[in-house]
Amino acid sequence: MIATKCRACVRCVGAVAVVLVFVLKIPELGTVEIGEALEWLFYVVLPNFCFSKALQDLVTKHLFAGICDQIDEKVPRELFCAAMKARNTTNPCCPG
Repeated sequence: MIATKCRACVRCVGAVAVVLVFVLKIPELGTVEIGEALEWLFYVVLPNFCFSKALQDLVTKHLFAGICDQIDEKVPRELFCAAMKARNTTNPCCPG
């Protein structure tokens, strides 16, 4: 019984680590470097993290595809990308 609970906990660690890294990489918190360091550590140590991060990236790309279409309807893409660059922020809608 205890072994079963431990296996379930180990499976959840990857998902919890993804959420932790996501929160730490919020620029307003000032912990981006810590989030990036932990991200690389988790890539090496936790295979579950790699899988969870891949799923998060797929969902993010899917959501941004719809958002990019909405942005194009309201604002010229060049203007939007210039605003993102001025804020020193990356966005999947703005390649490069």
